[in-house]
Amino acid sequence: MAHLAVVVDDVPHRRDRFIAAARRLFGELPGVTIGERRHGAFACVWAAGPRAPIDEHEGGQGCALLIGYGVAADDRRVTARDLHADWLAAPGRPQVHDGYHVGLAWSPAVGLAVGVDAMGMFPWQWACLGDAAAGPLVAATTPEVFRCHPLFATQIDRRGLAGILLVHGPLLDRPLLAGTQRLPKGHLLRWSRDRGAITEPVYRLARPSPPAGESPPELRKRIEHEHLAAIRRHAPPDGDTAILLSGGLDSRLVAASLGRLGMPTRAIALGRADDFEVRAATAVAGRLGLPLEVVSTETCDADFPARARRAARFGHLLAAPGADDFAEGVGAAASTGRYLWSGIAYDWIYEPVSYAEGCDVATGAWSFEGLVTYMNRWGVESRLLPRLLGSDGARMHAAVLEDLRAACVRGPDRPEFEASRVRWDQRVRNHLATAVHRISFHSWPLLPATDRRFMETLFGLPPAVFADRVLEHDVLGAIRPDLVTVPLDTNSFRFEPARRGRSGIGGLTASLRTRVRRLYWRAVRRHDPRRYERLFNVDHPRWRAVRREVEPLRPLLHRHLDPQALAMLLPGPDVRTAFKNPVNAGGAVRLLLGLALVLDAWEQPGVSAP
Repeated sequence: MAHLAVVVDDVPHRRDRFIAAARRLFGELPGVTIGERRHGAFACVWAAGPRAPIDEHEGGQGCALLIGYGVAADDRRVTARDLHADWLAAPGRPQVHDGYHVGLAWSPAVGLAVGVDAMGMFPWQWACLGDAAAGPLVAATTPEVFRCHPLFATQIDRRGLAGILLVHGPLLDRPLLAGTQRLPKGHLLRWSRDRGAITEPVYRLARPSPPAGESPPELRKRIEHEHLAAIRRHAPPDGDTAILLSGGLDSRLVAASLGRLGMPTRAIALGRADDFEVRAATAVAGRLGLPLEVVSTETCDADFPARARRAARFGHLLAAPGADDFAEGVGAAASTGRYLWSGIAYDWIYEPVSYAEGCDVATGAWSFEGLVTYMNRWGVESRLLPRLLGSDGARMHAAVLEDLRAACVRGPDRPEFEASRVRWDQRVRNHLATAVHRISFHSWPLLPATDRRFMETLFGLPPAVFADRVLEHDVLGAIRPDLVTVPLDTNSFRFEPARRGRSGIGGLTASLRTRVRRLYWRAVRRHDPRRYERLFNVDHPRWRAVRREVEPLRPLLHRHLDPQALAMLLPGPDVRTAFKNPVNAGGAVRLLLGLALVLDAWEQPGVSAP
């Protein structure tokens, strides 16, 4: 992963103490390269993988830093000098860029500007300390950095905790740590002596109308064109890439597009040889002629509890611990390039409005209850959350639900579209972006799904167009029709090519095959070939080890949660949960384990200690 910590503080000894503590914190990460920059009241320190793209600029008017890659509106690659010239220029709307990056620009005369990619994939939080409006500012990719400043007091934000437990990650950008704020997507963080810290909106995902009278074939062709254009824009100059190839639809579409554009790459698949995901990825790679390396992360399960502790401490429940297998796998691969293509978030791009946002595509009706039900699938069950939170539980629960409803109905778009923007934050910027950020230490992610032109092309379409992700299938079929027939890994036992418009008999036949496949693997093979379902199962030995470490920490949880309700939701380490759906149903357990590990880290001596 790549981390950055920033401070603006006029008191030299506090500034020095913060930078020293942040360096010690980042030094705990294995194999990092640490850099530092100071300029007057400003100082920053960063840690990144040895091959991470980093650009620096310094002159008499200040300095700038860019970690990652940015793509400007004219398709140029952005530099640190560009950020300094643009973000600190005279009033006007500054540019926000595509790509995957965090950047900053500092000038003693103007102040500080910090931004990330337009869709907010790179994590960024900030806090103002002291009583003065322009008091010390601390900002970072990890909230653990705030504890490096001697003026910061570590406390839980109860409303933030309620939102996290409800939807399995910060709700509406409200973090776990009181006194901190998460940078909203499409915003810049600015600090100046006259105004202190503010967030400035610079981009909002637009919803343009599609061309009048466009036929379905014309629509498919237009989407295909924008998709390929996004791949071109995000391609790195040196071409040293690999692709994380799973058995699903998204990564095979990116891989097919690279082949169509003549961009050579190599593939990495994660899992065991007989996993559905690996079997599908092997078939796709074979048809595309891609070299494929298969890596199993379960060979390093012995240190999983330590990795879970680190993830909880650095993430503060941006997502529950346990999503680091992507990073571990990429780090262990011999064929990893400097950059890594990924189809992550394509499921949202090709279906931005659906039942997941509470929208009934058939009727066009929107339901707030439907949205909450979907978002709550990985969290503590909504009906149990008030009791778990204790004396103020009912009030906290009602408050976060009201905040969520208000975000969906305030406009200017209809609720189903506003809910889609909210769900990008809840699912993509929490769960998926956390995995992407951890990968960045080993290989820098290339994310064409975050390309704004591509996103806006799809976001403007009527919801009915996205039903069953037909559009994505059609684009793949136009680029590489032979890949449509490769079985899909869908995190289920329905391991077969996607077929639309089945007859009743065809559907029954497919259902029977799924049942037989499930029985065979469970009764005969005694192994789960669904990688996600296996590794996120809290009955897995890796999670049993974490549960054993957390068991003595229950008193820490009791300070913030009702003990009786907690006992119902967090079983002891020797209790088998046997959840029917381990990924979803185990989400609450993983969250509570993560919370215990965060609280335990806060009990230890802080890195700010001299």
